[in-house]
Amino acid sequence: MKLITSTMMCLSLFATNVYADGHEQKEEEKSGLYYDGNVEMYIDGEWPEGDMSSRAEVFAGFQTELSDGPFNWAGAGARYDTNYSLDRTLDNTVQEKQMGFGIGNTRVYIGETDAQRLGFAKTSKIGAPVIVIEPNSRIDHKEKVVVTFGDWVNNDEFKFNQYKLQRKKLPIGGIVGYEPETKSMYAGATARLAIFDVSYLQISAEDKTTQRGYSIGTSLYPVGLPIGLGYEQFDDGGNVRKDYGVMYYGIKDVILSAHRVEDDDIGFTFNYFGAVYNQGPMEYGVYLHHDKGMVGPYGNRNYDDSFKATIKYNF
Repeated sequence: MKLITSTMMCLSLFATNVYADGHEQKEEEKSGLYYDGNVEMYIDGEWPEGDMSSRAEVFAGFQTELSDGPFNWAGAGARYDTNYSLDRTLDNTVQEKQMGFGIGNTRVYIGETDAQRLGFAKTSKIGAPVIVIEPNSRIDHKEKVVVTFGDWVNNDEFKFNQYKLQRKKLPIGGIVGYEPETKSMYAGATARLAIFDVSYLQISAEDKTTQRGYSIGTSLYPVGLPIGLGYEQFDDGGNVRKDYGVMYYGIKDVILSAHRVEDDDIGFTFNYFGAVYNQGPMEYGVYLHHDKGMVGPYGNRNYDDSFKATIKYNF
């Protein structure tokens, strides 16, 4: 297997960390087969399918906690998506096939993994734009090996579109990864400083400019305000891409958000407003893309303001 060499390299880098801080707090203990996902109807006049279309995605696999030997967790999983946002040529295929195992508080992920996203977690859905950096992206699905260590609250179902840190005085989580096809190295860390989460991510490859990203976010709940704030920027060696905004969750089952994206991977800059209502397994969302324009290799143009909507069933 072409990843064995890079796996051993990453394991040797972290041999001194595997038994440190082995007590991990999890929201829910799981073992055995799992599956979950969602079915979604969405309205978006800018999508090639037309104003209204549908999407379904399923995550499935097996994971288990282990008590004998050096390993305390192992699992494998994959994702099926009818509308694979990161690469539309892969619609209706099984992607993100990967496996992982844990030693103490360290995890190793092998395969089409996105574990390098921890700390810079973004989703690819209509309601949350993705800033994808080329030619070696912080969100991609090439085969790689990624080692995570420190104080992450691990998701055992191979989803890396969000992250949590353990509740302790100064939690810090780190990642190191290697992707052999483009010989790219990933290194990153996230720490909670007071009420702020601060992240750094670096991507380096042969004969390419090193990419660096920074982010800072906070929840004002500790001071009595149901508000979240965030700022992120990523420098791919030629463009500095930014995403910053505010989220309000003071209305029962409703989240309101407003943020701005500046110069994403194909040059889009626009203001984004969203409202999401959650009721049990159902999720309803409406979004506005305002003052949208493009400056980049695909041309310079302006777009009319556009409303988008989703109805989603989560299972």
